Amino acid sequence: MPLLLARVDDRLVHGQVAFGWCLKLRPTLVAIVSDTLRMDPERADLYICALPEGAKGTVVSVAEAIAPEFRRDVDAARTILLFPGTSEAFRLVEGGFPMTELNLGGLHHAPGKTEALPYVFLDDADRDRLRAIAAHGVRVFAQDLPSNPAYPVTKLIGGAV
Repeated sequence: MPLLLARVDDRLVHGQVAFGWCLKLRPTLVAIVSDTLRMDPERADLYICALPEGAKGTVVSVAEAIAPEFRRDVDAARTILLFPGTSEAFRLVEGGFPMTELNLGGLHHAPGKTEALPYVFLDDADRDRLRAIAAHGVRVFAQDLPSNPAYPVTKLIGGAV
């Protein structure tokens, strides 16, 4: 099975993911890739409980996500990968994970970040990581819901990738 969606969203599992993307894509596996959340099982369980029925949830570290065992799990299921930020997605791609697309679904305002779209705020480090991800041949785009238009990363970060 193909990887259905790889999405950066600092809220991880919420209405847009559970009811927008999951209802449209019908994943059987939703994996959150986060070193921080992996070390906090009680908090991780809160996100997993918010997934719709029929979708198994798991939280893995970046190192676990790069491992061949996890890649087999992804390939055997209808999978959505969720990242809390661009750093995790960048490290996964740099580690050799075969990703063809990356969706920016929600990166909210924080100190040092500027608005690229109403739901995407980026700093220079985010822009650099997104350029590097795109340089690996990954199509990077922003799209909050499957029914809304997608915006190419070049329109958000400027310059060639």
